[in-house]
Amino acid sequence: MFTPNLDLYVPFEDSERMGKSPYIAVFRKGGKHLIYIAENHIANESFDMTDFCLSDKDLPMPDVAVIEFENENRPVTTGLIQRNSLIYTGAVAAKKGIPVVFADLSQDEMLDVLRKQHNDQTLTTEDLIKTLRAGGPSTKKGLYNLMSYNLNKYGRDAYMVKNIAAALNKYNVVLVTMGEGHYRTHRLIIEDMMGTPEYINRVPNSRGDFSTTEIKPIKLI
Repeated sequence: MFTPNLDLYVPFEDSERMGKSPYIAVFRKGGKHLIYIAENHIANESFDMTDFCLSDKDLPMPDVAVIEFENENRPVTTGLIQRNSLIYTGAVAAKKGIPVVFADLSQDEMLDVLRKQHNDQTLTTEDLIKTLRAGGPSTKKGLYNLMSYNLNKYGRDAYMVKNIAAALNKYNVVLVTMGEGHYRTHRLIIEDMMGTPEYINRVPNSRGDFSTTEIKPIKLI
């Protein structure tokens, strides 16, 4: 059984950058594969990573997709799929008949974490939105950055890695798509369960290779 050791959690401020994102970390242990897309929330680059991982060519086809998305009962629109590199993984997986897990807290659960950590029951959804937009978890850049730090450390990241461990206990090939910052805080916990990963830093561009393409524009006026 895979059990995450949350004592190995490294706060974002102290975590090690593993390279330019997005990248893929591939963990193998016994018959288990964990394929983790550490993505950068830039659609085109991260879309390529998703397409590569779900192509059933260089990596085994996932049995389940675990993504950083709020565990809310709300519809996912076509527009969101086309612009959100996280939910794109869920959409491609669902289209292939692969079960999808939304492995982030709901907004109500996030608020509960903030109210508990800051001992303030008056915090509102507006405070949560400002926290999520604060630009990254930090203890040094102001109140909402501190709240972002606490939200990740005491709520979101623990929930995410517990979902990853639960997926590994049930499935042989697990695809995870989460922000690169979360990967950096999860890495030591996952390495404790799965060993050291191999990294894939570049994948084929799913829209074609433009590395030798030269554009010579013409003039019309």
